[in-house]
Amino acid sequence: MAKQASDAQWQEIDVNSLDESLRTPYELYKEAAREAAQLRAAFEKDMNDALASAIPQGHKVVFGYRFGKLSMAVVKDESKPKAAGKQSLGDYLKGMQSSGRRV
Repeated sequence: MAKQASDAQWQEIDVNSLDESLRTPYELYKEAAREAAQLRAAFEKDMNDALASAIPQGHKVVFGYRFGKLSMAVVKDESKPKAAGKQSLGDYLKGMQSSGRRV
């Protein structure tokens, strides 16, 4: 994934507004991405199952795929923090300002 430029101004596109000649390839891409995510999850589960006896208790194997290379590491098995619930853009901007971040 490319590093986000600090001056990039992202704009969400309404996919339904795309011409069919653009929408169809996008929908095919999204379907392929969903299938790839399922295959990745199955692969990682199989690897974790295969390595279970070699991994210390309280640890797990995590994977990286940068630049098309398969990497793995053994890390403590800690739950990821849950994502914050939805909030309005106004509340988000107020929080950013109160924490001293530029908006």
